[in-house]
Amino acid sequence: MQWVGAQVMGSGLVQVWPGTPVAAPLLEGDRVVGVRLIDQGTDKDGNPDAGFLPGMDIRAALTVVADGPVGPIGRQIDERFGRPVGHHRREWAVGAKMVVDLREDVDLEPGTVLHTFGYPEPQIFGFMYAYPGRVASVGIFVPSWFDSPVRTSYRYLQHWMLHPYLWRYLEGGRLRSWGAKTLQEAGRRGEPSLVGDGYARIGEGSGSTNVLTGSGVDEAWTTGIQLAEGVLELLKEGRPFTKENLERAYVKRRRESWVEAEARVAERARDGFQRGVVTGLVGMALTGLTQGKLAIPIRPVPPHTRMPTAEAYYRGKISAEEIARIREECTSRGLPLHDALMERAGWPAIPYDGKLLVSHQDALLLGGKVQAPPGYADHVVFLYPHLCETCGTKICVEVCSGQAITPGGSGVPAFDREKCVHCGVCIWNCAQPRPGDPERTNIEFRAGTGGLHSAEN
Repeated sequence: MQWVGAQVMGSGLVQVWPGTPVAAPLLEGDRVVGVRLIDQGTDKDGNPDAGFLPGMDIRAALTVVADGPVGPIGRQIDERFGRPVGHHRREWAVGAKMVVDLREDVDLEPGTVLHTFGYPEPQIFGFMYAYPGRVASVGIFVPSWFDSPVRTSYRYLQHWMLHPYLWRYLEGGRLRSWGAKTLQEAGRRGEPSLVGDGYARIGEGSGSTNVLTGSGVDEAWTTGIQLAEGVLELLKEGRPFTKENLERAYVKRRRESWVEAEARVAERARDGFQRGVVTGLVGMALTGLTQGKLAIPIRPVPPHTRMPTAEAYYRGKISAEEIARIREECTSRGLPLHDALMERAGWPAIPYDGKLLVSHQDALLLGGKVQAPPGYADHVVFLYPHLCETCGTKICVEVCSGQAITPGGSGVPAFDREKCVHCGVCIWNCAQPRPGDPERTNIEFRAGTGGLHSAEN
């Protein structure tokens, strides 16, 4: 992305403003006419403060929305115009990745690709890619159908790296950078309305990911190319960017392409995972062998409807009384539960080495950069505090990729945006549905300035 940005900016035809978060679409009736940037000079609640500057309005004939599965503009457009009938976003995953400098004697051939499944939990996928210069990227995907109330991508990534087959390459390595990202796993079934008057949707947030093959980058880029071709066509014809014209110039191209054909085959491929790993694998095989004609007939449900409590999950291993004691102790120290509960349930402690196996907080400091200047509102908001106060699960705390969400004294989690890596995992891991809208949760993920993250991740 950085290379592409440099190329287009070098052409003189494009400006890229990476330091100006976009807060909302500009609407005139049902037409999108541009975007509004975030207010500057505010307190953490968004109230005007010293140096207040309201967000600038940027008007455009066509607004291209490519802000991924958790971007605020795409979600606001969905809320305004809705999704096609039968479409939903109930399947997610968080990907956590490290870039590692390998030790001098590691002879892993550049281009080596390792994929794993079923370790350290049956539901977790993993990967390791080798690059020139003894550099490797390693990571895991933790899916929304892994029904653990303490699912933590960082701790599981450490256990994954310690597998003997992988550790023979990684031992002695040094953390170079670290990051995390939410993946939208509903595929075509998560497709929004692709166009409307004045706007078009492309990329992962437009439902382009192939959930059978796990491929997303080529599909996302291709949707952008398809829109660009359609825009050029309309400009040559002198036609405005109306919904009707964009349907013909962009959506028709997409529907007739390999992206659409493969997405339709893959559409129901992962439904079986709603009933377990074995059922899910059978479903994927069935879908692949029949080219999408057959699939496991299970309809996905929102993640919050299937999440057990910690007491239910650890029944027979840890008593409810002991969990209550651990919860009270962790809350008093501002810590999530997962380390204490996992180790009490028999998981081995991580043997920190100060280089690659480091604490979560050390990983944030070693593997990212603080980019959260003052004067902006918090972008993670707990909409209805009373729901947080009565929530006994608080998966948002457990799953937070940067430990930016921690237990709060009043029962409402605390948020520190300087630790947030903007992965968006909190919005689909909230255990409380939003009143009147069970497809959304009590956490709102708004536009905001970044926290710890690395350009490599």
